[in-house]
Amino acid sequence: MDNLSWWNILISWGPFILLIGFWLFFTYMMRSGGTKFQREYIERHKQHMERLEGALERIAAALEKR
Repeated sequence: MDNLSWWNILISWGPFILLIGFWLFFTYMMRSGGTKFQREYIERHKQHMERLEGALERIAAALEKR
């Protein structure tokens, strides 16, 4: 095979291999807990949900007293 044939194989298979590479990378990132930004976002979301839960419990307690 000459260099042109290898070039054609690389052009035809390159996008497919690149797609599999990105998929493996993102799978690894999600299994390892994501990036620092994602972990911080999840922590802020948890704190926000805990505040909402506390507020809803206070509202429910006030409504039960009526």
